[in-house]
Amino acid sequence: MPTLNASSDRRYRNLAFACALWFCVSVIVVHIVRDDLSLWHRTLSIYAVGPAGWVLTLGFYTIALTQFLIAFRLYQLRRSAGDLLSVTVLVLAAIGILLVAKFPYPIRLPHNSGAALQLGLFPVFLLLHWVWRRDEPPRRFTLVCGLLSVAFFLLLVWNGETDYNLGTTAMAQKSQILVNTLWLLVYSWQLPAHHTR
Repeated sequence: MPTLNASSDRRYRNLAFACALWFCVSVIVVHIVRDDLSLWHRTLSIYAVGPAGWVLTLGFYTIALTQFLIAFRLYQLRRSAGDLLSVTVLVLAAIGILLVAKFPYPIRLPHNSGAALQLGLFPVFLLLHWVWRRDEPPRRFTLVCGLLSVAFFLLLVWNGETDYNLGTTAMAQKSQILVNTLWLLVYSWQLPAHHTR
């Protein structure tokens, strides 16, 4: 018979995973419903405005919740200042998603600030997590996701800073979000248990 702590840990893990999974479902749904928008040339947050936009907005809130839940668990398990730094970076990235959810695409300054926080800080979190949490099983997976996330972010920034219309801005953003979300799904499924002292 599972203990109260084991049952609580399982519910916590299931909630984090379910929120990340809902985000995945919401992204798929809006891409099906909004077939008038180009998959290759429209960034994800544009889908949150218009028909079925509420589905993606709810998805943004749920993926932020997944990040907050993981951050809280990592805070409980912290062993060093490096752990605390990575938790802080993850919380700031999650706040970025909340800004994207609260302020839709037409409200540019808070929306773009939120997107910059999320897209810029999440790869930093992954690399910090890889450095400081050496004993966790998905360590190689974290490194691969961190490097891919950095690469897609750099492509996004480079393309956003040029006058070339390569059609890669939206795909770089969506690819980075895909990598980040994949890490969140895998990690939330394997979320370490909270050990009471």
